[in-house]
Amino acid sequence: MRRYSLGFGHAALAALLAAQSACHAGAQSTPPPPRVVTGSLANGDVSLSYVLERPPGPGPFPAVVLGHGSGETRKEHASFFAAQWLSRGFAALRYDKRGVGESTGTYSTVGVGNSERMFAALAGDMAAGVAHLRSLPDIDAKRIGLMGPSQAGWIIPVAARLARPQFMVIVVGPTVTVGEEIYFSRFAEGTTTPLGELSDVLKTFKGPHGFDPRPVLEEVTTPGLWLLGGADRSIPTPDTIAILDALIAKGRPFSKVVFPDADHSMRGANMWPEIDRWLESTRLRTNR
Repeated sequence: MRRYSLGFGHAALAALLAAQSACHAGAQSTPPPPRVVTGSLANGDVSLSYVLERPPGPGPFPAVVLGHGSGETRKEHASFFAAQWLSRGFAALRYDKRGVGESTGTYSTVGVGNSERMFAALAGDMAAGVAHLRSLPDIDAKRIGLMGPSQAGWIIPVAARLARPQFMVIVVGPTVTVGEEIYFSRFAEGTTTPLGELSDVLKTFKGPHGFDPRPVLEEVTTPGLWLLGGADRSIPTPDTIAILDALIAKGRPFSKVVFPDADHSMRGANMWPEIDRWLESTRLRTNR
């Protein structure tokens, strides 16, 4: 992993989408084509190029805003996530990260030093997506959620505090600080060190922390589902779980599912049945 950002960029995301597509290929009949609208939405002086796909029919539809992992991610990288939500009756909004593709603004990598500022800006972009959806007459303004992988695990709770969506789904997103994640991946990523030997690595961390999601998560009232890989070498899954469990014990409306053999790409992890069960259990799912 590069030292400045969480490693869920193009290659890992492509692997996830390919693996998930293989899991679901042929599992569902071909749905009617979605209605597709392209355009741009504003967050301050930044213009974000987006694609909004709606299911067939008149609506109003529940909807989801799809956020980004690290790297220069574009709206095309979230196409599989969008298709899955569409098949569940949700509209799906995906957009080019600021400074990438057709979006304006300045793209920047994220490290310890700039993480507070960058996550505030990127969360503002997600919140602007929620605001745009709420302005549309065929979108159910009370049923809008957030989803994203990896680095989005830091961004989505900040966006949830701003926009107050109905739910958030976070894929392999950390709950440790930026500094701790970078420190862990220095020992774990790209190595064959048994994960059991890395369980105490954060106890030796003494560096700068950067953004810490825990104070945000302690305030967020949005129901959240974390999908995590037990063999992840980019984020410290046991530490992430420990923080989530402590938050859940304090009454935060969070849930988690751990796929023991999945790495940071979530290859082979059948996530969508777990998402469906969680939506059903929390009464968030729309009727199809």
